[in-house]
Amino acid sequence: MPAMRLLAALLLTVTTAGTVTGQSWKPAHSANSLPHFESLKGKQVFFADGKPFTVLAVETQWEKLLYGRYAETIHVYDYLYPAAEAMGLNALKVPIKWSMVEPAEGTYDFSYVDHVVAMARQHHLRLVLGWFGHYASGSGTIYSDMSGNVFAPMYIIQDTRRFPRAVDSEGKPHHDAVSYDYPAVVEREVAAFQAFLEHLRQIDSPRTVLMIQVENEICVFGAGAAYDQRKNPSVWRDHSEASNARYAQKQPLDDLRFSAWNLASQWLRPLMEAGTRTYPLPLFVNFVGGSLAPGLLGGSPGEDVATYLETLPNLSFVGVNHYPTWGDETPAPVSVSASSLRRTLDRYRIGRNIPTVTETNSDNNSLAPRFLFLSVGEYGSPLFSPWAMETSCPTPGEPYVQEDGQLANGAFALREACTAIRCGGPAVAEFGGTERARVFLAEMPGQRFSQTKDLDGVGVTVAGVNDGQAIAIRPAGREMLILGFRCKVVVETGAGNDSVKVERGAWAGDQWTAKGNVNASVSRGKVEFRLTEPQAVRIYW
Repeated sequence: MPAMRLLAALLLTVTTAGTVTGQSWKPAHSANSLPHFESLKGKQVFFADGKPFTVLAVETQWEKLLYGRYAETIHVYDYLYPAAEAMGLNALKVPIKWSMVEPAEGTYDFSYVDHVVAMARQHHLRLVLGWFGHYASGSGTIYSDMSGNVFAPMYIIQDTRRFPRAVDSEGKPHHDAVSYDYPAVVEREVAAFQAFLEHLRQIDSPRTVLMIQVENEICVFGAGAAYDQRKNPSVWRDHSEASNARYAQKQPLDDLRFSAWNLASQWLRPLMEAGTRTYPLPLFVNFVGGSLAPGLLGGSPGEDVATYLETLPNLSFVGVNHYPTWGDETPAPVSVSASSLRRTLDRYRIGRNIPTVTETNSDNNSLAPRFLFLSVGEYGSPLFSPWAMETSCPTPGEPYVQEDGQLANGAFALREACTAIRCGGPAVAEFGGTERARVFLAEMPGQRFSQTKDLDGVGVTVAGVNDGQAIAIRPAGREMLILGFRCKVVVETGAGNDSVKVERGAWAGDQWTAKGNVNASVSRGKVEFRLTEPQAVRIYW
């Protein structure tokens, strides 16, 4: 009995000491070391290395990777990797053209895949790879031009008999848009996609590659001469013989919804199912922000969030490519409100979808940093990725990275936001988008603001200037994490002055590392401090 009493006393001492010294919250852990999604208290959380993880990326270009000269141009984007590391990103989003990995039918060359994986590891980055067998932002879908921007292999492009083309409503076949209603092209792409994922499975034991974007801005015909597809119903669906027969069976679907169902079921589903069997990385697609018809979400024929989620069980999420002033005569989104950005993400809250920004402005304004805090903090987005590193969009001439590799323009504002998010580590990934997280930022860029929000019974007030912003997270009952910059923060813990501890630091993996005290005022349960540079502050009591 005395020994049992002694053991009980020791246990009580450890528990009490842990509370007083602020033993930190521990992130969720998964036994599955592969990148994957798991449900935690109703939220789909992305895991990497067994811990919750938020992917902070920017996409690289592909236009300088020229068909017929892939070996010569393999290093053309190397300068972007050290730039990404300097920007505070933890990943790059890198397109991989089908034509690069299958130069001849059944013959595979993964030189560029191996190269980008090696470059990412060298610069402490992870990768989101885009499988570009079909690219729909420019002319055509399987190629934009025959001089260099070729996405499908040339043996597909040149053989129109074996691989028939999509046909518009006027009976015109489009040489640059293959029809996915004929099995040959799907069979060949499935084989190539499997080979691609099998290669990743073999070479990537460190799990550098986190996710795969399957195709890009899916639609039937691409831009071509009919770029304004909203006004051109002739390209809303494929009118080839095989597609017409399938369309007749799916009545009363209209052309737009038929395209989404047809592309998802006849092409993407076998592609994704084969890929997942080979190497089960998370797979996602991205849509053009906009709407072609009431109740249909997506900016191009073939896009419809609800249809894709219903038809593709292996689809992790549908991302939105949102450029607020794209198509305007003066594309300069100087003043995009927080409410407008929220409305965009709200529209993608459909069924099991996770609202995620897969492309947005990469020019010299504060839109991307503000969008980042909103998307990961309020919506729990697993990924944020503007487009692109070396090309600004939609405003020309304002790239993140200059040709000499130096950071420029909006790179510095995005670096601030990414640095703060990374300090929050797994807490952002685990609690973003839940009732345990709150985001504070001005309604309009550049405005001063002061906002008070309740966070599980604790009042938090944040006042910011000059595009300052913050995220408050309550990972445990007597613990709070505040991350951000250019803000004054007041937290009303209600605890006694002596029991409140305040420290700055950062999460690394599943460990919090304190980096010093904070110049904080603690009085009658109220903690006041300033976030000047990007950082995370932990309060516990």
